[in-house]
Amino acid sequence: MAAAAIPATHADLAAARGVGVLSTVDAAGMPQATAIWFLHEDGVVRTSLLETRQKVRNLRKQPKASLLIVDPANPYRTLELRGEVTFDEDPDRTFFRHIVTSYGGDPDTFPDDDTPRVTLNLTPSRVVTFGAPPES
Repeated sequence: MAAAAIPATHADLAAARGVGVLSTVDAAGMPQATAIWFLHEDGVVRTSLLETRQKVRNLRKQPKASLLIVDPANPYRTLELRGEVTFDEDPDRTFFRHIVTSYGGDPDTFPDDDTPRVTLNLTPSRVVTFGAPPES
């Protein structure tokens, strides 16, 4: 299934190095939301997560999520990406290093331990936008 397209009016939010809120559902059916760094590459949103995190356990049981991105210059302009999630193992931390570097960090000094990491891949099947694009 092809990823749902992000309209040009909100593509800047997916491309920016901002913070998004990843929402999952826990075993009791309650929502769980976490602020994350993300990269939008080839229609898929990706992030690096510690294997031991609650959001990973939630998504292994129910592989659906939503990522909400709020425009830092206009909180009334948002982009929400809803879809299916898959995981890739990241034993040598290649993607972890990529995302930390993309956000201007140094992977060698970034706080991290030996906990296994996975790469979360969110393929949007629904895109919800709100608010007008910035005026040029």
